[in-house]
Amino acid sequence: MTDRPESLVIRPPSEWRSLLVRITRGCNWNRCRFCGIYPAMGQTGFSIRSLAEICSDIDLLVRLHPRAETAFFGDADPLAAGMEIFCGAARYLRRCRPVQRLTCYGRIATLHRLGPENIRRLAEAGLDRIHVGLESGDAGILRRQRKGQSPEMAVQVARWLKEAGIELSCYVLLGLGGRDRWRQHITGTARLVNTIEPEFVRIRRLWLHGNAENGCPLWQEVATGAFVEQSPEGTVREVELLLGLLHPLNTFFACDHANNYIQVSGLLREDRDEMLAEVREFLARPEEQRRVHYTVIGSRI
Repeated sequence: MTDRPESLVIRPPSEWRSLLVRITRGCNWNRCRFCGIYPAMGQTGFSIRSLAEICSDIDLLVRLHPRAETAFFGDADPLAAGMEIFCGAARYLRRCRPVQRLTCYGRIATLHRLGPENIRRLAEAGLDRIHVGLESGDAGILRRQRKGQSPEMAVQVARWLKEAGIELSCYVLLGLGGRDRWRQHITGTARLVNTIEPEFVRIRRLWLHGNAENGCPLWQEVATGAFVEQSPEGTVREVELLLGLLHPLNTFFACDHANNYIQVSGLLREDRDEMLAEVREFLARPEEQRRVHYTVIGSRI
């Protein structure tokens, strides 16, 4: 018995005020060539917590944070715990605390396996939003990076979530195509986002953990020259191209992480042109000023 709940390894920045409930430990896939964040943070394996453990942590969290209005389930893919555990935890949480919003991470592949009926069950249990790693809309890049999903799967899952009334928050990873495939990466991503019309698109920048000797698998390709990392300026150009290709959707576009070189946010339907102008204004600054900016931002989790 403990007086502290188990901690998550990572969470979305938007969930910083939420009750953070650990359903699973680590990542059940853990094959993405660009990632390796869970091993880097000391979580090398994957396991599923019991519903009793989870409910005990919920009791502790509610007691420790009596004013919390939202909750988040992790680690990487808590849906992999199975419907009984996940829905049981969601229903128990809502009995203990009528939170305004319950969200979780989720793999598109896991949601695809669950299918529309189980996704409706997730909504009935109280799940309001799912954060998924879309990463790219280009099928070739997804295969190369061993993401374990396809654009077609994302389209189906997005439709099922919309039908169930669950919001979709998609992460796009700048630089995932490297310097050679950045245009097809962004073009495919814009095409997919325009098709699925998620409630949120959240921008992240590729950052490889460790080094060629002790890091994520993509480091090996960097070391041999098979993958040439995108430049800082190149990632800003990717944002410019992405915004230029996205339709005026009812989607909130957010560069809401500290390692983004450019910070623009807004509703695409209303603010897309203003965000695009801000990116272009930055790119029009003197080269030395931009270089210093990239150095100051640096890289961080």
